[in-house]
Amino acid sequence: MTQSAPPAPGRRSARTRSRRLDITLVLAVLLPLLGVGALALVRPDPATDPVEPPTRTALTQAARVCPTALEGAPEVSLTSAADDVRGSVQVGLGGQQEPIEVVSGEITVMPDRPDALAVLGADETAPGLVAARFGGAEPAVATCPAPAAVTWFTGVGSGAGHTSVLELVNPDAGTAIADVVVYGGTGIVDADALRGVSVPGGTSVQLDLGSVVPRRDELAVQVTAVRGRVGALVLDRFDGVGSAELTQDWLPAQAEPAVSNLLMGLAPGSGRRTLVIANGSDDEVRADLRIVTGRSVFAPEGLPEIRVAPNSVRRIALSSVLDPAIADGATGVLVESTGAVTATLRSYVAGDLSHAVPSDVVDTPATVLLPEGADGSAKTVELAGATSQGVVTVVSRSASGEELDRTRAEISPDLGVTVTLPPGAALVTVRPDRTRVVGSVMMAGPAGAAVVPLRVPATNGLVPAVRPGLP
Repeated sequence: MTQSAPPAPGRRSARTRSRRLDITLVLAVLLPLLGVGALALVRPDPATDPVEPPTRTALTQAARVCPTALEGAPEVSLTSAADDVRGSVQVGLGGQQEPIEVVSGEITVMPDRPDALAVLGADETAPGLVAARFGGAEPAVATCPAPAAVTWFTGVGSGAGHTSVLELVNPDAGTAIADVVVYGGTGIVDADALRGVSVPGGTSVQLDLGSVVPRRDELAVQVTAVRGRVGALVLDRFDGVGSAELTQDWLPAQAEPAVSNLLMGLAPGSGRRTLVIANGSDDEVRADLRIVTGRSVFAPEGLPEIRVAPNSVRRIALSSVLDPAIADGATGVLVESTGAVTATLRSYVAGDLSHAVPSDVVDTPATVLLPEGADGSAKTVELAGATSQGVVTVVSRSASGEELDRTRAEISPDLGVTVTLPPGAALVTVRPDRTRVVGSVMMAGPAGAAVVPLRVPATNGLVPAVRPGLP
């Protein structure tokens, strides 16, 4: 009987190990490929896009801060630009708050409030809340702003003839902290006293720049709320040469630098016109100037290109250019630059000070409060910067809400439009249709001029899109 020889020791175990190694190698290659393929089939939900814009919601809380009153004008004027509002707001600071009723389309005047204050609206009185102070004998208007994270003021002074007072208002109970950066003609000004300025809850702090940073050059200040909420305002003062009396007006703020700054509202007459441009970037900026009229927007002859060094301020005298242009119907100045800047056109005419600054871009109704009498001053709305052919409706009301005038004006790109208001206009609404515009309301009379940039009252809040991220 024949028997096969037994297998050599260890041969079977070697074959088994070989097969196991082959399977391990295959799995090592296939499993990563299968994982990559599975991931390729996964389509992320587009709702998790990190750049999803915030959603709009009804505004339930609003605050406006008003500066300390000028002498002889302690009143505060209030209204609501929203529809069908009748309710109470809180007026004051800290423990000095008291309720006062506001009504849509009417002006409520609160007397005897000379100190800085806040106007707080809630629920139905939050949307469209508007407040303002006037100058009394001085042709001056301050639209009370909302607290902002960053605010710019361009063309402030800290010298003997031209000085400014920066006022910081805290509408909340907790202490707020603000940093103030000062830009001068040669760069950022060393001003340690303006870093970390503390504003206790329910109070205001006034900073006389002539005392804190005395300088002769033109300045710009950037106010940043480091902690809490701060409303910033500037009272600008100018002492003329010789027997001229002190004149003062509030300098409106600019929210942020821009490459196109349209400054509407030029005080009539001959005087000293000064354009101030601030460049808060680390690069040099070149700027060109054009004049706005009702017929065109054109570059004046003989004006060289404007260069503004990094982190500095440039002053340009424009009297010789603007005085004849204003006599010929000019209503504004357009500053276009290679980088984002802030700009103010300061006019000192017949012993009175006024400022033209960029307004909000108006694509929804804008509302402005004015003194009702204004001592016979002519009141006009100066518009330009239309993005397309459109129509603008300007509605004027008295303080009691009576409609005094309703004017529809066509507007086109590259030209300005002037709408004359009735003398008793105290509440002005500008509503664009099929376009966006920029503009101001100007009062001009025997006592001087005041320019009020158009502001769009907040009617909605923004809720950020917050979603869990991918692991």
